[in-house]
Amino acid sequence: MQTPYFYQLKHDPNGRIIEKQEAVEDSHVIWEYSYDKKGRLSKALLNGRLICQCEYDKHGRRIRDFLPATAGPNFRNYTYTMDNRLLRAGDNTFTHDDNGFRSIWSNKGTYYLYGYAPDYRLLSMEIEDKDCVYTYHHDKNGQRKAKYLNGHLVEAYQWLDFIRLKAFQDGRMWYEFKYNDDERLPSTMVREDGALFSLYYDQIGSLRVVANQHGNVIQEILYEPFGGIMKKTNPNFRIPIGYAGGLHDQNLDFVRFGWRDYDTNTSRWTAPDPLGDKGGDPDWYGYCLDDPVNGVDPLGLFRFGKRLLSFLPKGAHWIGTNGSTADQRNYELKHEHGFFEDGSKKNLGFYKSGVQWDTENIKDFTLEAKHYDDKRMRRTIKSIDPGKYKLIKGSTGKSKNCQDYADALRHQYTLFARGDKQR
Repeated sequence: MQTPYFYQLKHDPNGRIIEKQEAVEDSHVIWEYSYDKKGRLSKALLNGRLICQCEYDKHGRRIRDFLPATAGPNFRNYTYTMDNRLLRAGDNTFTHDDNGFRSIWSNKGTYYLYGYAPDYRLLSMEIEDKDCVYTYHHDKNGQRKAKYLNGHLVEAYQWLDFIRLKAFQDGRMWYEFKYNDDERLPSTMVREDGALFSLYYDQIGSLRVVANQHGNVIQEILYEPFGGIMKKTNPNFRIPIGYAGGLHDQNLDFVRFGWRDYDTNTSRWTAPDPLGDKGGDPDWYGYCLDDPVNGVDPLGLFRFGKRLLSFLPKGAHWIGTNGSTADQRNYELKHEHGFFEDGSKKNLGFYKSGVQWDTENIKDFTLEAKHYDDKRMRRTIKSIDPGKYKLIKGSTGKSKNCQDYADALRHQYTLFARGDKQR
């Protein structure tokens, strides 16, 4: 049976996509992409029609764009504060709180008020004078578990990990998502009445087509390159997986990727990068270095965590094996592990048998507060050979245990970060 959705890519000598052909059943479209000298998207054409045009300043920020299918028929000019907070995009103005989170969006006399927690959780959005308040509830891990409109439940969520949905309720029925192995995105979805749906994505993971069990398309979503929705058939059929595979909020036009919300109207995050300069983009609110066609940043973070050794009873404590000294000298009675928060290759640690992937459950660990850029950490992991495992120092030099391995990764990561900053 012919697949309901298909795409084919053509690349330039630098590996960037310059053409994408897409087919949804019997309908075919061709995208053409152009980039500036720094690899940022400058133009996108759909069947020869200009859909996206962007210009950037010397700091890498967008200063002018044209998105006729989603933002109107006129060019928009952008202005910013010295620390990259967006002030204006065309007729839209923006205000941020002391933490750098968006707090107000003003559009033609209508004010949208946002409430964020310091840990990046979106708590509320109110449309002033419209009797419209969205509130968001979260689980103990800070992940969104429910969305309410004026106190009434409209959506609920269950999670497999930091970015992968396990199930979703649209206010009436539950939908369960099924994944192939460790894929970031689900391949199928089962409604509580037994109906089965297949999900199809483009090259960055945006949900493009939903088909029923007979292979018939029941929903198609077409996006401009930065995520604005140009076309959505069967709009009452709600699935929260959206642009680049993030959690789509259709009422706010936000896409949630782990810790932050991405605003498809301005192509910017609503909060600064928690890694700051270490995140790799001098514009802390910029998305994918303004190359959304070739890149995706579902979360972009990595964290270390610790748990008690498996042979110890819960709450066990031996004098001298906890605290800062034991931590610094790496003889805590704990296993230290690293977790990627992007849904792929999601954890690794060092054991007697060597470095092992996907052996632990993040729920068993206490995570440290510091975050690391996942791409740089992957480079770091490839560069480190931990050698033969050695639990304790003994009389012949240094130990080489899981805690030593974690420290080696931290040290090498710091060296890479310094080198990247000097480029």
